[in-house]
Amino acid sequence: MNVLHLFPKDNALIAKHASMLDGGSKAAEHPDIVHVHGCWQYALVSAALKARRQGARIVLTPHGELEPWVINDRRMSGKPSTTLRWQRRLVEHSYVVIAQGNLEADALSQLGWNPRIEVVRNAVVTNSITPEAMLLQTQEVYRKVMDSNTLELMSDDARHLLQLLLKAGITGDRRWVTEQAPDISEQQWRYLLVYADQENVRTTVDQGARLLGISHPYIETDKIKSYLPTDYSKPKPEAHDAASLVSELHRRQPTLRHLVELDRSLRKNNIQEDRLVDVLDENRLLKFFRRLLCILSEQTGLDEGFMPARPIDDRQTQAIRKRLQNHLRI
Repeated sequence: MNVLHLFPKDNALIAKHASMLDGGSKAAEHPDIVHVHGCWQYALVSAALKARRQGARIVLTPHGELEPWVINDRRMSGKPSTTLRWQRRLVEHSYVVIAQGNLEADALSQLGWNPRIEVVRNAVVTNSITPEAMLLQTQEVYRKVMDSNTLELMSDDARHLLQLLLKAGITGDRRWVTEQAPDISEQQWRYLLVYADQENVRTTVDQGARLLGISHPYIETDKIKSYLPTDYSKPKPEAHDAASLVSELHRRQPTLRHLVELDRSLRKNNIQEDRLVDVLDENRLLKFFRRLLCILSEQTGLDEGFMPARPIDDRQTQAIRKRLQNHLRI
């Protein structure tokens, strides 16, 4: 992964810390991660937020600059009322904030601006950690950042491959997949498999890969650490018929696991399509169901022959699509 370090050049201790982490390497023009050191130089904050808008992920090490006494001194020094506005914005938009000790971690937690706080001691100012251990722990944080919300990092080919794998895994028959599966890199496979695990469809994906004769890197995704939304819980399988499942999804956030279950229900030989449509219509769920059919065609490759009604793609469909895309966003 490519990491760009942003730090105040006039602070020798911070500059040395940053140099120990980047090893003197040159960051790519479009970094994966922007690691910001310190938070009181507006130019650094602005550059980091700009990089975030271009797709980079922010890691912040405040270097003690958000300790209560530092904030109080800044306020007492006659700074304008906007003091802490952009510091807070930087913290909130960071994937993780790295504290350099437990006391600093407690202070950051009390601010309540970001729940994702890691402790990595600074080898520049303490002998309690070696430079090598500091670098290793920081790189583990970077890896954890890049293993979060991996759907956002997946290429178009990887997303298309996921659809084909799900379709094969759901149907249990490779003949339903008539397209050539795209080749993707090992890194894209990692993104795909991590996402599949977090959406609890990894078993279906693995079965689809076996049926299609596709080999992928061996990755124990259940052991991979990542940052997840505070309200996240791994989607559980639903043992409902199609009508009950549609009703359930109307009341809560649909996930990819739920769409896989709905696809399976619609492919069953004994499904009574006319009765299903009538029941959904009676419960004012038919339009919602038709929107789900549109999403199913995109996510699991549900064929028109298994659709009891004509799909709808409108603003409400786009809203469902967006919620699905943002399910793991933090």
